[in-house]
Amino acid sequence: MTTLRVRPVGQELLEAVAQLEAMVSVTPWSLELFRDEWRLGSWMRAVLDAHGQLAGYVVARRQFDEWHLLKLGVAPAFRRQGLGRRLVAGVLRKARRERALCVLLEVRASNHIARMLYEAMGFEILSVRRAYYRGRQGLEDALVMTCRLAESLHLDKPGELREAVRLR
Repeated sequence: MTTLRVRPVGQELLEAVAQLEAMVSVTPWSLELFRDEWRLGSWMRAVLDAHGQLAGYVVARRQFDEWHLLKLGVAPAFRRQGLGRRLVAGVLRKARRERALCVLLEVRASNHIARMLYEAMGFEILSVRRAYYRGRQGLEDALVMTCRLAESLHLDKPGELREAVRLR
């Protein structure tokens, strides 16, 4: 099994991330979009193999009391090894540490593999955005999914969640 390590995405990795995105996404972000997210301070992680080859990446951003998982990509050679799960788990851990109420994401309705991963990790469908994505077959719906984290705050008394949110 290949040794993989997760590390923050620095400016030097942005081109490799954009190249992998172009390979794995139907409608990929441009290098400039990744640079913009990096400049905004979005939480970006990359997974590198022992030779420094990019195996996967994730981009997420805090917005108020929620986190948004914006991008997730895994190179074909590294799929089915738990790498996507590891990256999503990193986002969930970060969001919990920052006491977020939930993590949101959008996924193509046709992306059954990603949907199974997200559902297995506690995400539920919140809503549908009709004709949200452009694709090879025209427009496609997006499923908005959420993983509620409030229970992970371990608040014991009924009013404590409200109080925790108010104190932020």
